[in-house]
Amino acid sequence: MNQKKNQPGRLAEGIKNDVTNSMKQFHLFSSLPLTFFANRLSFILHPSSFILLLACLVTGCGKVGDPVPPTRAIRAATQQLEVRQKGGGIEVRFPRPARNTNGGAVIRADIFRVTEDINAPAALDQELFIQKARIVGTLRSGQIFNSGPFVTFADPFEPTDASLLTKRFRYAIRFSDENGRPNPLSNYATAYPNPGISETPGDISFSVSQNAVTLNWKAPEKNLDGTPATSVAYNVYRRGKDEAFDQPLNPTPLTEARFADTRFSFGEEYAYTVRAVSLYRGEPIESADTPPVSVKPVDTFPPQAPVNLSGASAAGIVNLFFPASPESDIKGYFIYRTEVDGNGSLIKLTPAPISQTTFQDKKGETGKTYRYRISAVDVFGNESEKSEAVDVQVLP
Repeated sequence: MNQKKNQPGRLAEGIKNDVTNSMKQFHLFSSLPLTFFANRLSFILHPSSFILLLACLVTGCGKVGDPVPPTRAIRAATQQLEVRQKGGGIEVRFPRPARNTNGGAVIRADIFRVTEDINAPAALDQELFIQKARIVGTLRSGQIFNSGPFVTFADPFEPTDASLLTKRFRYAIRFSDENGRPNPLSNYATAYPNPGISETPGDISFSVSQNAVTLNWKAPEKNLDGTPATSVAYNVYRRGKDEAFDQPLNPTPLTEARFADTRFSFGEEYAYTVRAVSLYRGEPIESADTPPVSVKPVDTFPPQAPVNLSGASAAGIVNLFFPASPESDIKGYFIYRTEVDGNGSLIKLTPAPISQTTFQDKKGETGKTYRYRISAVDVFGNESEKSEAVDVQVLP
């Protein structure tokens, strides 16, 4: 047993001696100490090193097994899918996904729908949903990422189908990445289609005044299924440039086919649309949009004339006083003067509007009486009528 254990040591010692003898006869290394090589070979061929080398050759430094595919990163499905009826269809809405997440780039969104009984259980296994559903729409990356913060899709239904009143639509969406791999389904969202809602109102007309953009439209006469439209209300929407029709301007549905928008700014461009509002299952359902009407209000309305102008003179100067105009867009005031005993022509004393509500006229002649008037001008250059006159004699 001991002899077997010593065999590696004897073998190493023999190899060490042979190498040492060969180096003695080799002239190239005759100048180096023989112990230089012997000591290094002694380390390399030490019995423990030899055994370790054999163990590595036999067992290897790592195990080679069957190839394992890379772990697939899965994109999280949206849990904010929403649906609602709008006119003769169901509007599907969900937040725009990020272009790249752990699951790779989204290139497609499939919209699934199951038509089920109105009293079907709320719970439904996802595998069973996929089996029963059909894809009612597919959105490509351009449609997904070129929208606003929310992506919408319209799923129309047949308004003359009376059986829809006993049905419920259940929706879900699923993203797919650039390799065509589907990701998990979204949350479910349900809608109850109703063909008995109002048609879209008639076209909008408008007028602009100093304080409001007033809209008028024609009330709808029928519902989508042809029955008479009754108890119809309205929502009015406005959008600016690059905006969406997001929230109605009116806090509660309107009962008249008329609305005055007082929260506007002159010079801004707006688009307006109106939707009829019907009730179903206690919930308001809006019609489709009227064709949008574009309005860019222009202020051509002069301010009211200033009032209560007064004046006094001392030391050859005439001082004028007047209260500020109550209107919000006033830029300033013009001051006019004429001689009471002269030809009566008015002279503008202020080439540009002044913002103060006082004025000193230092150019009058002592002893003469002058007649003063003022006018107000707004930021759009509209000038009011002139005020009532006040006569002031220049005193020394």
